[in-house]
Parts: sequence; structure tokens; C-alpha cells
Amino acid sequence: MSIKAIECPDGVCHSHHGGHAVPRQTMQRNLEKHGKDWCEKLAERIYEMSVDTYSQTVMPSLHSSGWQRRHLDWEFKLAENDSEPDEALVEGIINATESFLRSSEVHRLFIQELVQGTFEEANDKKIISKAIKSIIEEEIVISLREKKEILLRKISSKLVSEEKVSEELAINSAKEGFDEVERLLVNHTEAV
Repeated sequence: MSIKAIECPDGVCHSHHGGHAVPRQTMQRNLEKHGKDWCEKLAERIYEMSVDTYSQTVMPSLHSSGWQRRHLDWEFKLAENDSEPDEALVEGIINATESFLRSSEVHRLFIQELVQGTFEEANDKKIISKAIKSIIEEEIVISLREKKEILLRKISSKLVSEEKVSEELAINSAKEGFDEVERLLVNHTEAV
């Protein structure tokens, strides 16, 4: 499922998780009038405000001895261990979370996905999604499964010769790689 600001079942658009019933054509005209740049600027500003609010209100609570920190201590038994490495890990994860949310790459990808998903939802391009799903599920995945044994032998022998690993490790790695590719394809069809 893509990220989007609206959901438009039966030709009526609602803000994500409900509210504001607007006919699809009206929403589509409005989005076309504003354009993607305007939507990106709006989404960027809301994202920035959200991250700032998170940083100003949630982060201090996570660092202090408030209920959130007591819950972490209780859930992961941090107080019982009285371990400085555990505390360092907790502080590091909290700081990494804030860095992740403030990352320009995460910011850019979120905005890109949100605006693209919103425009696609308003335009009702479900037919393209169905085509993508059919190609992946009925053609690519089936073809891969039919050729699985041949592919596994080919990849494992390549790993043995190029990586100088045991045959058992090469076969197991090829199987894991094959399963991961299949999972990625299935996840992609679910996201479309």
C-alpha cells in the first residue's frame, strides 16, 4: 500500500483515515490546479512541523525519567541490569530515531511517495496496479518458480567458483537469495 493523503473508494475522496467527503473529480481538478510542486511544499512543511514537534516534545520525554522512560526500563528490564552499555544503547537508539526522522533522504522519499500516492489515488489508476500485479504474480514469479532448480544450480556454482566458498554454503546462499527475491516481488505487488 502506497502512502497517500487521501483514500477514494467509490469515487469519493476522504482525508486519510476518514473525514472530508469530496467527489473524486473535484479532488482531481483541485490537485491538477495546484500541481505537484504545491503539494510537495505543503507536505514538506507539515513533515518539518511534525519532526520539530516530535523533537521538542517526545525526545525530551524519552531522555528524562518520565513514564516513557520508565516503560522502556520496565519492558526491557534496564533498571534490573543497571548496565551502562544498555543505557548507552537506549540513548543511541533514541538519538538515531531523531536523526532518521531529520534525514533529508527520508524526508525526500516520504514526500515523494506521499505526493505520488495522493495523485494516483485521485486519478484512480487502479488498472495500472492490476497490470503490474498480473505481470509480477502471473508471469515473473511463476517463471522464477519453474526455473528455480536451474537458477539455484547456476548461482551456487557461480558462488563456488567466484567466492571460493563451500558448495553447501553456496547452495544455502542461493536458496536464501531466491527466497528474498520472491519476497521482494510479492511485497511489491502488495504495495502497488
